[in-house]
Amino acid sequence: MGTRPSGLGRLGRYGAVGILTNVTLYLLFLLLVRLGLPPVPVSGLCYLLGVTMSYLLNRRWTFVSQASHRQDLPRFLAAYGVGLAVTLLSMTVLLIWTGPALAQFLTIGISAAAIYATLHVLKFGQT
Repeated sequence: MGTRPSGLGRLGRYGAVGILTNVTLYLLFLLLVRLGLPPVPVSGLCYLLGVTMSYLLNRRWTFVSQASHRQDLPRFLAAYGVGLAVTLLSMTVLLIWTGPALAQFLTIGISAAAIYATLHVLKFGQT
């Protein structure tokens, strides 16, 4: 699978995966909101769509996991469950002060930090 990065290397890879995934999903969010769908459910939908892509890329490239899917997947889903709660709460609160586009942009960063911290605490990708 490759050399397991640590510290800043892993954080950089996590950031690259996040940028790729989130730019794609942000554009989808803007499109769906422009088509008239409500922003909070659309934000949740985009989040869920990104989970599969993020799991595969982060497991293989960011964390270079050699653990089984049986071990990794529950940890990943727990971290992304925390992230989903943070996403929905952030969107709901931020929509009080700003429009959907900026609220979603800020929510992406807030959620990414929460997810990365949770993955670290849960020792995702470690046997």
